[in-house]
Order: sequence, then C-alpha cells, then structure tokens
Amino acid sequence: MELQRILARDTRSATEQALSRFGPNVLVISNHRVAGQTELVVAVDVQASSQHDDAVWAAPDPAPAQTPPESAAATSFEAKLHAVMAHTSSAVETPADAQIASKSVAKNVTDTGLDRDWIRSREIVATVREEIAALRQEFRLSQQTVMWQAQHNWPQALAPLVQGLSEAAVPASLRALLLDGLRTETHLASAMENITRQLICNMSEHRAQAPLRGVHALAGPSGGGKSLMVARLTREFLKQGTPELVAVIAFNDARAGAWPQTQMLCAQVGVDAYRAKTPEVLRLLLDELSDRSLVLIDTPGVELHDNLAQIMSICPAAQSHAVVPTDASSVTLQRVLNHGQTAWSSLMLTKLDESSAPWPLLQHLMNNPGCPSLSVGSGSNALRDGVLEITPAMLADLAVAQWMPEANVVAAPADRLAAKVSNRLMELQAVHG
Repeated sequence: MELQRILARDTRSATEQALSRFGPNVLVISNHRVAGQTELVVAVDVQASSQHDDAVWAAPDPAPAQTPPESAAATSFEAKLHAVMAHTSSAVETPADAQIASKSVAKNVTDTGLDRDWIRSREIVATVREEIAALRQEFRLSQQTVMWQAQHNWPQALAPLVQGLSEAAVPASLRALLLDGLRTETHLASAMENITRQLICNMSEHRAQAPLRGVHALAGPSGGGKSLMVARLTREFLKQGTPELVAVIAFNDARAGAWPQTQMLCAQVGVDAYRAKTPEVLRLLLDELSDRSLVLIDTPGVELHDNLAQIMSICPAAQSHAVVPTDASSVTLQRVLNHGQTAWSSLMLTKLDESSAPWPLLQHLMNNPGCPSLSVGSGSNALRDGVLEITPAMLADLAVAQWMPEANVVAAPADRLAAKVSNRLMELQAVHG
C-alpha cells in the first residue's frame, strides 16, 4: 500500500481523477483545501498501481507549471511519499506558499521545504502501518484462541452470547478472558452480569472532575470531537458562571474551516473566542485573559504532543485532557495516551451513541493502570445535550447493551445494534445525569 496525492479545483474533480487512475477500490484517506485547491490523499495497492508513476495529478490551469522529474533516489515507501509531496509543492507553489514553506514546521527537523501537509501525511502513513501491524497480530491471536473456544461445550442458553462475542469487535485476548469467566455460568442473565463485573473489576475507579476552572488544553486525533467538547464544557461552566469569566482559544490549527467552526460554536454558547497561530500570540492571550476563571485551549490533531509541550512551556499550570472517540482503535489510543512526554489530567470520550461497543477502549483501560482517569463524555452532535460524567460501570453497560433483550428496541435489523446502544445511553443519562 502507498499514498498518492491528487490536486484538483474541487472535490468532485479530485474524486473523478482518483477513480479513473486507481479504479473503484481506491481508499480516500483525507480531503482538504490547500492553496485554493482540493487535496485528496488516497491509499492504493502497489501492485494495482504499478503501471502508473508517482507523479501528482493536478487540475489543468490556464498557465500550467511544469512538473519536475522524479528523484531516482525515492525507492522506499517513505522516500516515494516524500518525493510526491515535494513535487506537488513545487508544482502549485505561489509566493504565499513559498513564504509559508520557508518556516520550520517540525521540532528537530531542519528547514527542507516541508510543510504541515507533509507532516500530516507522514502521521497518516505511520498510523496506517501501525493499524496493519495490529490487525496482523490480532489475526494471529484469533487463530490461537478459536480452537480453544471450539473445544468447550457451551450451554444452549449461552450460545447467543458466545456467538456475539465471537462476531463483535472484541480484541482476541479480551474475548478469551471474558469467555474463560463464563465456564461455570448456565443462564444468559448471570453470564452478562459476569462479563460486566469482569470489565469493571479490571478498570481503575479513579475519576477526574470536569475542567471548570483554570487553564485547560484539549487534545486528540483529528475528527475526534475536540471543538464540540470545548463548546460543551463552556456551556457546563455557564450553569454556575457568566460568559465574561470564560474564554476559548484555538491554537495553531491551520485546517480549512477549523477556525470558523470554533467561532460558530462559541457564538452559539455566547462566549469569547480567540485565535493563536503561534506560541508568542498564545502567551499574549493568556496574559490578557489571566482574569478569566476558565480558559479552554483547542488544539489540532497534527503534532498533538508537540503542541501540548508548547502550551505547557508557556503556562506550566495548564492541564492537558485527552479527547478520543469511544470507538477509537487500539493504535489511536496508544498514540494518544501512551506518550511519556504528556501528563494527562483526564480522559474525555466523544461519540458515545455512535459506538457499537467500546471494546478497544475497555481493553486499553484494563491493560494500562496508569491510564488517565475518566472525566466526562458526550453522545450526539447536539450541543444542547451537554456532557455526561463517565464511569467504568457505564462503559461496561454500553459494551453489553448489544446483547440486551430487544423488547424496547424498534428498528430495522441493520439499525438494531445502534438502537440498542442509543437506548441504553439514554437510560444511563437519565440515571447518572
């Protein structure tokens, strides 16, 4: 597998070029606006694209620039990606782009014309490779445990639960642990209680409070719901404070549409929003907002830990909070949470109602006693729903919700699992909210 970058005047043109060049099975990784054009990063099979070179397809311009020849040294996967990104930058470079590219964009990296898009592409490549390695390891573990599972004669009452555990996205090691605890069970209800008890007992009960005073930085993967979580926390603060005492800062986020989204969310809540493109501007803003009771800093998903390090160097008293989707993969959780340079104050969860079951998250919490404490979570995309205090018991309830009786679930078969989880989440919100 390798990544290819396509530039066009709009998303439709870029998609047509990707389909015509790599076929209908091309996988779109990202879609962003770069220098007035649409950038499409796609993953393709190396064998399927062997007849094509690594040149970047760009939309025809009135005065097209010549694309420089490829470097013969780009033989490895990373080197080819480097060549593709470098060729694209030179093909569409404008005076403004040249000024941006001349700045250093990565710590301990010399000025070689790399920009934020190149760094983001490298992070995507690293994530894809780690995901593939994790899938291979998971497949090997599944092969080792399937024979053990088949040799055990399960009671007829537990057959649906055992089959559900086998078909659900439960990591192989966690599935083996849960099934081993069901050896003495004979009834479905007691078996589900046994699974819930195992999950809760192996997770830390420590909890963290929602950040409602001081300076707090929220960080997590791109698309994880950080900006919406920031808006929800400000709304939670306004239950006991006034809008003049809270402020939101968008730090170093150059994504197209990120700043307008922050402005829109803050306008809906009724609080002040500020933008800091550099650490120097952030320092000035924090000094200016020192009289505010709560300052929330929204950070981008690119160079996550480097951005947090810059914030901590400016404001050592600031607290860092990890924001991840409930259905985040084990690789994403490892990259965000298991980083020695970042001391997390709490773990916040988003998209609770979109997750079929938080199995990778549960396994991570069980296997890492030093994982940051749970604080708050959120479900739907509606800002008015606010935040919900998260506990290990709630996560365990959401995990087993898919095997609950279907008497109160009215949905088509394809939507039945999502309906079960959504109904259970509403019940938990009513009890714990």
